[in-house]
Order: sequence, then C-alpha cells, then structure tokens
Amino acid sequence: MSAPFDADICLKQFTGYAPLFPLPNGVLFPHLVVPLHIFEDRYREMTADTLAGDRMIALAMLRPGHDEEYASKAAPIYPTVCLGQIVVDEELDDGRYNIIVRGICRAQVIDELDTDGSYRVAHLEPVKDVYPQESPDCWEECRAKLIDAFHRRFPQLESNLDLQRAVRDELSLGVLCDLLCSSLVLTPADSAEVLMEVDVRRRCRWLLHRLKPTHSHPTGDSGFPPEFSVN
Repeated sequence: MSAPFDADICLKQFTGYAPLFPLPNGVLFPHLVVPLHIFEDRYREMTADTLAGDRMIALAMLRPGHDEEYASKAAPIYPTVCLGQIVVDEELDDGRYNIIVRGICRAQVIDELDTDGSYRVAHLEPVKDVYPQESPDCWEECRAKLIDAFHRRFPQLESNLDLQRAVRDELSLGVLCDLLCSSLVLTPADSAEVLMEVDVRRRCRWLLHRLKPTHSHPTGDSGFPPEFSVN
C-alpha cells in the first residue's frame, strides 16, 4: 500500500478559488474520498465547469436553519470546508453525474465571489494540521490509542497487512483521526466541529472521547466505500 498522496503537490495547481458545494449532512475529510450523485441543475453546471478546469471543488456544510435559503447562494455554511479534487467522474445520459471526490485539505472561506453562474464560488485559504509541541511519549500514546480504536472499529480488516502497516507507520495522527471520524455516524454539528478542529491534539482527544463504549454508534454499516450521497 502506498503512502497517502501528497496534498502539497495537489495544492500547487490550486488557484485560491473553488466552487462551493454545500451539503446538509455528511462531511469530507482530507485524504479520504466521498462518492456523490449530482442531479440539481446548478450542480450539474458546477461539475461540468470543474471537470473542464482543475477538477477542484470545496465541500461545505450547511448551518442549521438553511432550509428557506437552500436554493439560493445565501444559504449559511460553516466557515471551514474541505477542498477536494474529483478523481472519478461519470456523466449519465440525462446529464446527471456520479463523481468521487478526494479530500485534499481543510480550508477557510475568506469570501465569496459575485458571479453570474448558478453555483457559488469562494476564495479559500488552505489550512494545515497543527501539532502542538509535546513530548514524543505523548504522541506515541495518542497513536497507540487511535490504532487500538481503529482495530476495534474495523475488525474485518485485521487480515489486511498493508492497511495495518499504513495505519501503524505511514498515516499521520491527523489523517488517522480523520479516518476514524469518517467511520462514525456524526450529527451535522459534530461533523462541523471536528472539521473545524485543526489542532491535532484536541481532535485526537475529541475522537477518543467519542469512541468510548458509553457513546453508541452503529458499526455494522461503517465500512468502505460509503454509499453515494445525493445533492
């Protein structure tokens, strides 16, 4: 199994601007993938334009109370998004699309452009994970706890030696946290909270708290790949 892709290489072609794809639920984390089914006219236009360009879009989460403004460009979103790149695309006969988006990095919405298009475009500032200064023992303890949590969440993957090696040796703590977060059934508010958390120490503590047995979360349907989401 190869190491995770290099986000810095992807960002070299990023112009600083990307279409916004607001979703009412579900979240994309950096280094992970999400399948999407595109059927609304405005997002068909967005997908066609994106595929003709750098293939980058930003998945945003809609804030509570967005219902009345969902069809407009004014629907409220959380300020942290996941900048991603379309890595697989299929255009259907009726103009709909099935796409798979791979997360590149977290990003902050600086502002939105006033465009004539039907979809939203934002000026984005990529954000990297922050690793506070801690002793090596602290980070090793965090990694050990996360790996143990990974094994408990995905017991069916115990026989995959390549995956186990990647989890043990290759994945950064930030990516490992995001991988485990993606396996949980989170509320939109929780998804927004963990996406906005760039401090890996706090993200790790938040996740380990959520993974305690006292928190109920279904495990039978948390496999890979996830089912297609719809816009």
